[in-house]
Amino acid sequence: MHTHGTQEFTIINALVAALIGLVFIIIMSFVKEPSRQKINAIIIAGAGGVYWSGGLGVWEYVFGAVMLFVAFKALKHYYFIGIGWLMHTGWDIMHHLYGDPIIHFAPLSSAGCAVCDAVLAIWFFFGAPTIWNVFKKQKTITTA
Repeated sequence: MHTHGTQEFTIINALVAALIGLVFIIIMSFVKEPSRQKINAIIIAGAGGVYWSGGLGVWEYVFGAVMLFVAFKALKHYYFIGIGWLMHTGWDIMHHLYGDPIIHFAPLSSAGCAVCDAVLAIWFFFGAPTIWNVFKKQKTITTA
């Protein structure tokens, strides 16, 4: 492991990362269930390996194996997709501070990924609802 200098992560960087998360949520809202859950479980499995050879040694493979287990559980429960994204958020922070960034030519990419992943985790903890329901007119029942 090595420590390297990091650039300042600004509020603009965080807002852009959160926006990327929201774009992902919009795109995933087009995918119908149960495919949405299955696709995202597969994405979590892949997220466990994106940092392999990223500077944290054997821990990269341990993390990948744990994420694979979480992805398997995520095939049945959205909650585990949220857990996977929170785990990846922590791993992003570790890479921002001590390892190599997720995108080598973008030094703040791991910090941005941490923000994006946290946004996704929140959505998955709510069961990954389609955003289109937000825009539908709420029907109310009144009694007279």
